[in-house]
Amino acid sequence: MSGGTTDDNRSSGFLSSTVASLAARVFPVAQHFPGAHQLPQTQPLTLMAAAALVGIAMDRWLSPPAWLWIVGCGLSLLSWLAVDRWSWAWSAWCLPGILKRMSARNQSLSSRSSNSPSHDSPSPSYPSPSSQSPSNSSPSGGSSDSTFRAHGFGAVPAGPNGQVMLIAIALMCLMGMRHRGCWDEYNRNSIGKVFTEIDEPTILVGVVDQAVQLRRDPIDSLPARRPRNGAKPNDTGSYETILTLAVETVRRGSQDVPMTGRVRVRASGDASYLRPGDRIRVYGKISTMDRTSNPGERDMTEWMIRKGLHATVKVERGTELEQLESPSWQTPQRWLHRKIADLAASARQGILQYIAPEQHGIALALILGQRDLLEHTTSESLVATGTAHLLSVSGLHLGILFVVARLIAGWLRLPMGAQLIFLGTVTVFYVAITGGRPPVLRAAILLSTIMLSMALARSQQPLNSLSLALLLLAGAMPLEVFAVGMQLSFLAVATLLSCGPQSRRQRNATNHAVELEENFDALAQKSSGRTQRVAKRFLTAVRTALWYSGCVTMTTLPLVWHAFHVVSPISVLVNVILSPMMVVALSAGVATVLAGWCWGPLGAVPGWICSVMLSLMRDVIEIARSIPGGHFWLPSPPLFWIVAYYLVLVMLLAVRPRGQRRWPIGIWSFVWIVMAWWISTTPASLPRDTLEATFIDVGHGTAAILRSERDEVWLYDCGWLGNFKHRSHKIDEVLWSMGITRIDGVILSHADADHFNALPGLATRFSIKQLVTPPGMLEGGGRSLEIARQAIQRWEVPVIEVDHDDPLPDELGSDELGSGIWTDTKILHPPRVPVAGSDNANSLVLQINHGGRFLLLPGDLEPPGTGVLTSLPRPPPGGVMMAPHHGSLHMDADAVLQWARPIETVVSGGKRAAAPQVTEMLAAAGGGVHVTSRVGCIRVRIGPSGKIQIRAWKTDPW
Repeated sequence: MSGGTTDDNRSSGFLSSTVASLAARVFPVAQHFPGAHQLPQTQPLTLMAAAALVGIAMDRWLSPPAWLWIVGCGLSLLSWLAVDRWSWAWSAWCLPGILKRMSARNQSLSSRSSNSPSHDSPSPSYPSPSSQSPSNSSPSGGSSDSTFRAHGFGAVPAGPNGQVMLIAIALMCLMGMRHRGCWDEYNRNSIGKVFTEIDEPTILVGVVDQAVQLRRDPIDSLPARRPRNGAKPNDTGSYETILTLAVETVRRGSQDVPMTGRVRVRASGDASYLRPGDRIRVYGKISTMDRTSNPGERDMTEWMIRKGLHATVKVERGTELEQLESPSWQTPQRWLHRKIADLAASARQGILQYIAPEQHGIALALILGQRDLLEHTTSESLVATGTAHLLSVSGLHLGILFVVARLIAGWLRLPMGAQLIFLGTVTVFYVAITGGRPPVLRAAILLSTIMLSMALARSQQPLNSLSLALLLLAGAMPLEVFAVGMQLSFLAVATLLSCGPQSRRQRNATNHAVELEENFDALAQKSSGRTQRVAKRFLTAVRTALWYSGCVTMTTLPLVWHAFHVVSPISVLVNVILSPMMVVALSAGVATVLAGWCWGPLGAVPGWICSVMLSLMRDVIEIARSIPGGHFWLPSPPLFWIVAYYLVLVMLLAVRPRGQRRWPIGIWSFVWIVMAWWISTTPASLPRDTLEATFIDVGHGTAAILRSERDEVWLYDCGWLGNFKHRSHKIDEVLWSMGITRIDGVILSHADADHFNALPGLATRFSIKQLVTPPGMLEGGGRSLEIARQAIQRWEVPVIEVDHDDPLPDELGSDELGSGIWTDTKILHPPRVPVAGSDNANSLVLQINHGGRFLLLPGDLEPPGTGVLTSLPRPPPGGVMMAPHHGSLHMDADAVLQWARPIETVVSGGKRAAAPQVTEMLAAAGGGVHVTSRVGCIRVRIGPSGKIQIRAWKTDPW
């Protein structure tokens, strides 16, 4: 009876099993690759997912014409039908024969089960290896009574050669066409063709397309700007609202012109009252996304395309968002988004009400994936310790809730039907409150196949289910395949499913011996004391957790290294320690939301538990970050080396049997890490006897990288306006693109924040040997300067003060360093006794001579310091000068220009510096003018003969 029921269930997987069986003869190479011969039969969807990814990648990088995809798909399908002529009538006349053979096999299984020994028999019989040899198999590739073999979720009938390959080619072409269709749809929208990178005031009317996001306004997050006198933290002005708008009309001149496209709106203030489907009018400045302006910089246009966005709109005040009458009819997608947004807003309110205020940021990130209240320092610690995935809502979170829900269902002794309804409700609920993010959808699909297999009393192949999730998500949003978040999500889950113990569903002598050995171990454990048994189980669980954590860390390392420039060995241990805390915190957080919906006071208890667990997690993360050698900030290895790692890894998985993979994979991983470290940390070459100055486009600010032939690396200033969080990412990316991991020194010109506020971030990622400042610069007041002093003290960076009247200190003029940029460098300003005026007037001015030319770096020099400088002997004409004070028209920059007589002038400034008046003023002396905000990062090279080479990143990248 049971055998018949099982095989009847197996027939329900007919279509997917047909695809699986067709692979049985497509891969004759499997006899040479022991680890691959069962893949087509047991993991058919894995092969299909691989083909789909190949099609998307080919359309992305090769861009073949659309007709080629159509022809390829049609030919492969026609060839598949021609190879298998009876496929046209498969369901008509072949299905009865299949069912007849299944019935015969069921009778055979029933007779075997009636004659087999009981489960209590000490020595059950197993077929000998010879009885399983190919010689005893039918010509079709399987035994005569096993047309359908159980291989997890779906049976495997035999099939002719080549069919799986043809189906895979057809699917590859279909996914290529799907990717091309998404690109064509994106390019058909008109709004991206009208506007440019330059901000243009306009008025837009459109419909809110997705749930509104909130972010803490960086200015209002400062201590001096935080709410006082009992003001609520969500008062208008404390947040920045981010929303997606489906455009209907755009003001052009005096008329509203119909346009299509989607824009990203950033507005000051809290506009969280808006919901998907609301129709609004926006008053702001619109522009398309800028191209990358610095080497190594993340290309935001790629992100915009993946999200289907064509432009950005900046709104100064929340009052410039005017809500209009919404359309009476909503599309099903917008209606669903509106309901999800309402649910997420209610869940957010419950978390903010019942969880401790100091844990609001980490709680919202962990439970709902909303990172608007997460502090920058906490976010940095998560990245450094390799635990950022814990606060990025993903399939891990849904998996935890699924397991907890199943335990609750078992504890309540719910029947199978009720359990499935309960588990499905939990899954849908969590997908809804987190906004349907791709990692959560992937987990939902994976868990749905598990629930389906439970309902059908069927076994299931996890990798097959994961491949199904990949196929569905890639088909729905093929552009997201290139998002590192989606890649890491699938890679981590695939690793967890692959690195565990091998399944022993098949009954053979080897598996029986292993089971007997395990039974003897279990008996031996029962004879030991309770404390010893508990300790052994605990150690076994820790060892298993460390193994899984190590495997996931290693397989995701190349992608994490490439995307985030960090290698975190400590993550292997930290993730194991945090996992139980995360289970409790997440479960308690969701319980807080549910309890708050049922009856408010009930949310206090789970809210308190969640707060305690989150506090412990934060402490563990901060301790892990402070451990020396726990993490390393490094330049990323090149893309070809990352691809090589995964290609070799896939080959090893295919070639080696499951039990013989660890050592080859371990050796290859070690070799790859060593080579990646060497390749990525080798500084970019520099022509012999050449001085290089790279002026980074940081907006309104200054950051210039100085390099000599000895691979000396110095920074002249490091900051920009609006860097309230004291980050250094704009400078980091350029340094890492050069393969730089240490800085010989940072020269700070003066105490304006836009010239030094990136120093704390730089000190955490690079080894800084020394700091050079004008006299008394670090003794001033202000929050930014205090944070800089704390960073200098924490990282023990020695400070050297220099001025025009004193000789260079021994630390700069010694043989060790003196043969670099300091060989012929003059301190022109300030004098020993500072001049009257502001910090700008006492800016540190350097004249670096090389090859008969000079490089003049004047900081933000302004009167009366300008007069002191121009009273000194003039340098020889024909050098390169950085315009003082970002090319300001009101700070006597023209006086310095007439005094220095440069042949080329570089302006490190924001959009004001790109004004035509600035260029006209600086070009009056006849030299060239290069503005970073206009042409991007600027690289100046002065050769040994005095030849000057200038390249701009946007016009002539290197």
